[in-house]
Amino acid sequence: MIDNSTRKSLPITVAVICFLAIVFDGLDSALFGTLLPAIMKDMKLGPVEAGILASIGHVGAVGGAIVFGIAADSIGRKQMLLIGITLFTVFSAACGLSQGFIDFAIYRFIAGFGLAGIVPIAVALVFEYTPGKRKAMVSSMSYIGLSIGVLLSALLSIALLSAVGWRAILIGTFICICLVPVALLWLPESMSILVKKGRKDSIRKILLQVDPKFISDVNDDYVLNEPPALKVPLKRLFQGEYARNTVLLGVASHCLQMVAVTLMTWVAHLMVQRGFTLATGITFILVFSASNLISTPFAGWMADRVGYKKVFTLYMPILFVSISLIGIVPGSIAAFICMFFAGFAVLGAICLLLPYSGALYPMSFRSTAMGVIYAIGRIGPIIGPALVGFMLAAEMSVPVIFSLMAVPSLVALAALLLVKEAPSQSLSDQKTSRTTEPLPCVVAIDAK
Repeated sequence: MIDNSTRKSLPITVAVICFLAIVFDGLDSALFGTLLPAIMKDMKLGPVEAGILASIGHVGAVGGAIVFGIAADSIGRKQMLLIGITLFTVFSAACGLSQGFIDFAIYRFIAGFGLAGIVPIAVALVFEYTPGKRKAMVSSMSYIGLSIGVLLSALLSIALLSAVGWRAILIGTFICICLVPVALLWLPESMSILVKKGRKDSIRKILLQVDPKFISDVNDDYVLNEPPALKVPLKRLFQGEYARNTVLLGVASHCLQMVAVTLMTWVAHLMVQRGFTLATGITFILVFSASNLISTPFAGWMADRVGYKKVFTLYMPILFVSISLIGIVPGSIAAFICMFFAGFAVLGAICLLLPYSGALYPMSFRSTAMGVIYAIGRIGPIIGPALVGFMLAAEMSVPVIFSLMAVPSLVALAALLLVKEAPSQSLSDQKTSRTTEPLPCVVAIDAK
């Protein structure tokens, strides 16, 4: 019923709430970086301490993505999403109250831990409640929240940093807690969780939103066309037919997130080394983020028509060439164009990767799979910036650094091309959508 629904109210509600949750991830990813110079000056931090603070949130995110993904498939996706939002908002705001390096690092770690649970769960819920023919488009569009968060962080820093200081900005992130009561009231729980827990009343209410003409009976039973997992199947991700895809998708996620975060972290500094002003260097970050407003809708539209793999095959070469050229093209305009296409390719590919992963795993442990893949990917932002730091210390030239920074895009392409389509994506299962697995439907069975 959900997969073939023509009513838009429920999927729009889910998409908007989850989109706002994903904005928080982008906000956190960039806000700390824009405030870091002021934090270092005020708290008298050295570069080593600042580097630890920059990476500690990503370290927390690795564990958080796994823990939240597993808990979401056993406890409930909605509940874990609410917990993730609460942890992020409370401890991000607490960073503004920190008095030293140690408590700041603890708050950053916990905030990153909670934040990592938001994106995989949010994308999984959007994927589940979006009708089949629009799954790739809508679920990837929700990922634009990352870029919106990055742009918002830059605007907040430019407008408020000199006036109120970095502490007030971080404390102000507590306003994000307003999304918790909104999600509590209007965000539905996953059908796999509701069926597993036997919550028939909740299932009936959701199906009435899907189709007001739906008629149910108190004796009806509800089942999925796949059995819900009795236990959290973490080992199953690395066994049998799923092992290959888990490793390959994890490698692709790792490479893409490494490229995106490393480029965003170092491009301003590297462009200054090329002779551009610092203001121009910061503008590269804005161009990089703004490109996602075009790339993701286009990627989702293409994936719904030609399939995920063809989109990746198009985006990865663009990513490799554009990053390699940033370090050698003359003039700022040409460099801006290269930066735009670099953001267009890597952010569009990242936005498709989780929906693609969701299409390859059963709904009963989809959040677990997406959480593990996302967690593997979050290791990239820990390693990538550090590697560039070593390259700079070794006095490598800027063009060589950009060329090496582009190499992971080719590794990601190879990994994605080797992904094996799951049995659920066989031709017999693609009656509703040519590129995504049909959502396991809920069936009412008259017990009488």
